[in-house]
Amino acid sequence: MKKVIIGLILIIILLFLDGYFLEPNSLKINEYSISNSNITEAFNDFKIIHFSNILYNGKKKNLTKIIDKINEQKPDIIIFTGNLLNKNYKINEEEENKLISELMRLDCTLYKYAVIGNHDEKYLDTYKNILDKANFKLLNNTYEYIFYQDINPIKLVGITDDTDIANAFTNEENINPLYTIVATNKPDNINFIKDYNPNLILAGNYLGGIINIPFYGALIHTSGSKNYHEDYYKLKETDIYISNGLGNEKFNFRLFNKPSLNLYRLTKND
Repeated sequence: MKKVIIGLILIIILLFLDGYFLEPNSLKINEYSISNSNITEAFNDFKIIHFSNILYNGKKKNLTKIIDKINEQKPDIIIFTGNLLNKNYKINEEEENKLISELMRLDCTLYKYAVIGNHDEKYLDTYKNILDKANFKLLNNTYEYIFYQDINPIKLVGITDDTDIANAFTNEENINPLYTIVATNKPDNINFIKDYNPNLILAGNYLGGIINIPFYGALIHTSGSKNYHEDYYKLKETDIYISNGLGNEKFNFRLFNKPSLNLYRLTKND
């Protein structure tokens, strides 16, 4: 019995060390192939990097590693689904400039996009300033058409909340894209987005449940992630992917849940 107790204590210690020192400082790339008949030939093998929840707290080293890893993938567009700073971290001007400098290094064929997360609302002016100087396009219940190689675009919609989102799904330019992507921070926003039948929804905020028990799943469900908290869902014709994020909120702890980037390859399905 004594040996069993000692063994359990050792296991607990090892799990703590893994969750505190190893996993939070790791970085995983999840690669997905998205096949759809509405993807045109121009966007066949188009690469999208999706990342979320940096929750910057002054540790530039981790951010540098993230930026380098994204650039290694040579994406066509980059989508950030919000929560740049930890809500409890007060950034000074010097650090803000360093953060801008790092985000400016992000490189892609076309554009960098971002949406507003629940943490970002606390320091919205700072968030907007950082994104603007780092050459991100902020989509706040708005949309853009992404043209690439021909005249048939993809429509990218950025959703913050359910305030007047119908305007983000309008078609004032009389352009009829075959494929629509929606980026949002909170996965539970899917409840009011799904009725517009986009082809792809990308969300963040969840942090993979912080502790993800094998064969059981996520242990902690954060606000905004009560209804959708798996990596992938399929609702009718809509593919939904939820990022596990890169940072941590209160404690630098993750268990069986490495910080991750998502890489999507669009594939034309005949």
